[in-house]
Amino acid sequence: MADKKQSLYVNFASQAGIANYAWLNKPDQGSDFSDNKFKVTVAWNKDDPFVATLNAIVQDAAQREFGDTLPNGFNNPIKDGDAGDKEQFSGKVYATFKSTRRPSQVDASNFELPEDVIIMGGDKVRVAAAAKAYNGAQKGVCFYLDMVKLIEKNNGGGNKAANMFGEDEGYSIADAPVSTPAVEEKTGGEFDIDEL
Repeated sequence: MADKKQSLYVNFASQAGIANYAWLNKPDQGSDFSDNKFKVTVAWNKDDPFVATLNAIVQDAAQREFGDTLPNGFNNPIKDGDAGDKEQFSGKVYATFKSTRRPSQVDASNFELPEDVIIMGGDKVRVAAAAKAYNGAQKGVCFYLDMVKLIEKNNGGGNKAANMFGEDEGYSIADAPVSTPAVEEKTGGEFDIDEL
């Protein structure tokens, strides 16, 4: 009986990280750098234990394609946030997960998200993905996105005041008494046509 060939894909589920540049409900289209893919970049603190796991996943995928020696110019999908100029990645590592098809999206209890709940930058998420090496003109490992789990909704989207200020204690329009305009009561059967 022949040995079964090992898959080049390393399937995994991440620990929770912060979503950035989320294109999960529609593909990234319309700008010079768009690639027509569904994607999300997830960031973790550098000291998060999952970072070591993620590095091991990349090494496993690379070894399945290249053996024990990585090629020159190897492209690691895990990026050091301190090496770039993006402030939101300072003190973090991050990776981008992509797919040509829309990924499944679930809540923390694994129920499918309704269409009106959109995962956005700043939300805490987990991803289910596969790492696979590529070996062409460029060589490295990439992450294929399968599912996204919304752990914590930190970005509500439309309320700019809430995004800027957060919530404070004090006066709220929600607590204001509701007043109803007084209605003049008419008696009898007559009415004025102009009042209709």
